[in-house]
Amino acid sequence: MKNLFMLDVDGTLVNSCHMDHECFSEAIFAVTGLTVPDDWGGYTNITDAGIIEELIDKNDLKKEKITIFREVKRVFMQKLAHAIAENGMTPIPGAVEFINEMRQVPSVALAIATGGWEETARMKLKAAGFNVDGIVFSSCSDAMSRSEVMALAAFRAKQDYGVQFDRRIYFGDGVWDKQATQSLDYEFVAVGDKVEHHTRINDFVNPRAILGRLGIEETDAVKFA
Repeated sequence: MKNLFMLDVDGTLVNSCHMDHECFSEAIFAVTGLTVPDDWGGYTNITDAGIIEELIDKNDLKKEKITIFREVKRVFMQKLAHAIAENGMTPIPGAVEFINEMRQVPSVALAIATGGWEETARMKLKAAGFNVDGIVFSSCSDAMSRSEVMALAAFRAKQDYGVQFDRRIYFGDGVWDKQATQSLDYEFVAVGDKVEHHTRINDFVNPRAILGRLGIEETDAVKFA
């Protein structure tokens, strides 16, 4: 049996939600003069690209669309790099080790599927100490909606590993993550306490327990210390 573990980035692997939201909102305001509401739940596509797309549509800025996308992304990356340099970036407890250990589990394949842009997601992961070289990656650089990002990650992983996955399991921290998994009929693991779900973990410090919650036999995995 082969299990695909897909993981979100902000709030799931790294403690970046506040910093990310602040830098992203500031970048949008700097470029467009528009204020992004604190509650992102009202957007149709809760990805960086999706939020900008909706703001452009609602404010009749379609003629400036290409420029706005390019400039918001540029300013966002600058602000994020500065914020990381000033404050650092920390992983969710155990997340770095979890990724490294899951690489060694024969029955598990890994993929990153994030609503952020690939460049900013990789920036945050690197700053938090992750090595994601060789791991399948999809983001809103590839698709507008979270469900499309997840489906693309699964497709790329299938091509990369050359197998059909028996289970596709997404680790995320937002209600929109859960909704996207439901639309795709994927399994969902809620990370943290933002989402009510029957399968939930606080962090990644006990990989054996996580595998156990998912019904993956220890004989399918490496022997964790």
